[in-house]
Amino acid sequence: MNNEAIKKIADTYGYDAQSRQLIEEMAELTVAINKMWREGMKTDYFYSELKKKDIAEEIADVTIMLEQIKYLLQISDTDIDQIIEQKLNRQLERIGADERKS
Repeated sequence: MNNEAIKKIADTYGYDAQSRQLIEEMAELTVAINKMWREGMKTDYFYSELKKKDIAEEIADVTIMLEQIKYLLQISDTDIDQIIEQKLNRQLERIGADERKS
């Protein structure tokens, strides 16, 4: 990812504008995912690929905005990676606990 572009754009617009833009992009991703879920994965290959392309585009938009917010708030990838590890481990423990109950 082009970190210089992320920084330049984030610095130009600032936190308020970019945090609002992030919310908008997340909403668009939600709509794209919901559309695929609601309409189901059609057997038509073209239709499915088109919907996946829509979702991929929205994921890209959200990722760009998240990178700007991380930069503006000085949140490091290391900080996020540590939190992700904790959350994944907790979820794996839950899955293991659920399997023992079955």
